[in-house]
Amino acid sequence: MNRHVSFRRVVPAFVAALAVLSLARAGQDEPAATTSQPANEAPPPGRVTGRVTAEAGKTLPEMIVYLESSEPNRRFPAPGEPAVISQKGAKFQPNPLIICVGQAVEFRNDEDRPIEHNVFSRSPARTFDLGLYKPGVDKRVTFEQPGAVRLFCSIHRYMDGMIFVCPTPFFAKVGADGRFDIADVPPGSYRVKTWQARQRFKEQTSDVEVTSGQAAEVAIEMRRK
Repeated sequence: MNRHVSFRRVVPAFVAALAVLSLARAGQDEPAATTSQPANEAPPPGRVTGRVTAEAGKTLPEMIVYLESSEPNRRFPAPGEPAVISQKGAKFQPNPLIICVGQAVEFRNDEDRPIEHNVFSRSPARTFDLGLYKPGVDKRVTFEQPGAVRLFCSIHRYMDGMIFVCPTPFFAKVGADGRFDIADVPPGSYRVKTWQARQRFKEQTSDVEVTSGQAAEVAIEMRRK
């Protein structure tokens, strides 16, 4: 009788021990949880902020600050949507227009009267001639080289516009207080550069290192040409 009781007690205990051992081994076989960033996921962007000042309190109208990658072969995708320049009242609007390499521009004839335009440029950064087109029509041009592109109309000689093509999509217009803020910049080494349509000051260049999730502060002092 005692032998049967002892056997009944041992077997369940033995089975329970095997179950615990199996669970322990299964836990060892499972990969450890990780919180590291996936290899194909880009790190969070940073930003470049700062202030532009000019000697003797000079104002900085139409001043642009933009970034150029320190890596010659680094490329950034351009916006999918084209920028727009309207021709109305025989004027280009906006003027100047700031875009980046690889971006397209739609030139729209928005005249209320039956006025034709023929937009063209002979600038080294982009040479084109759109030919005559009527109100309600738009024509598109893609800009693949950085630099200033001056616009004209062969019908209206007083029409004068400007496009500045930045080498990257990272640029900002300087505010009335001289401040600028360039957001969503991928980490890396860049050159901070300036541009103004009227070229009253020497263009300035500064080096900056953008760190993931951080803001890099840059001070720029403009001087007369």
